[in-house]
Parts: sequence; C-alpha cells; structure tokens
Amino acid sequence: MKKILFILLIVAGCLVLAACGTDNTETDDAVSGGDGEMNATVEQIEGSLYRYTVENGTAETLTFQFTSGQLFDYSLTNEAGEEVYLFSSTAMFTQALSEQTVGAGEVLTYDFEVPPLELEPGTYMLTAWLTPEEGPSFEAETTYEIE
Repeated sequence: MKKILFILLIVAGCLVLAACGTDNTETDDAVSGGDGEMNATVEQIEGSLYRYTVENGTAETLTFQFTSGQLFDYSLTNEAGEEVYLFSSTAMFTQALSEQTVGAGEVLTYDFEVPPLELEPGTYMLTAWLTPEEGPSFEAETTYEIE
C-alpha cells in the first residue's frame, strides 16, 4: 500500500512539474496583426522638449493597462552604456489603475521635457518607453547632445 501511494505521489509530482513553464508569453516589443505593427518614435521638438509616439499600425484595437499615473518613462544613457538619468526615479505618480486604448491607425503621443542636468558634455542616448502592467513597452531611441 505504501509503495502504491509513493508511486502515485511521484507521478503527481511529475505532472505538476511538467505543467510548470508552459505559459506562452511574448517578450518581443513588436506587436503585429493584420496590416502592420506597432511603431514607436521619440523626436526632439524644440530645445529640451521631446515627443514620444506609439503608432498602432495593426488592424486591431489595443488596450494598455497601467497600475499608476505613470504611462511612460524615459532615460539618458552615456556613451559607456551607463544610465545617468531615469525620469521615474525623480517623479511621483498617483496610485490608480488606468487604461489607454489605441485603435487601428491611431497614435499615442506624450510630450516631455528633459530637465537641466549636470552632465558632462557629449552625446547621450535618450530612450522612451510605455510602462503598461503587461506586454511590450515599445522602446524608442534618439540622441541627446550636451554641449
């Protein structure tokens, strides 16, 4: 009897272990469907004012769930690849659930100003991305010059 119970426990344990890790998760930042894919860009508007846009080039409506008032983030990275500034580390956000929906062909647009920073002159990489609870973040990059 003990032998049968032991074998059943082993089989049950194997079934549990076999079921672990079979979740299909997509880690790629590209969401495609229908006619195209999502495209993200960040561009300088004027001076230290930048615009981050995410365009829905798919044929589907996408909804992003957020766990706070923070909808996007951005950082500056030096030529050595070191992060020298992260917007979310200097900002406060409301703790409220929210969502944003972007239909087929629609664009999400976020304008932000890079604050004056005491950084060495040079070329930095400015990276912006969405901060949804799940799913791709749609990173976009551009250069940021300090003279």
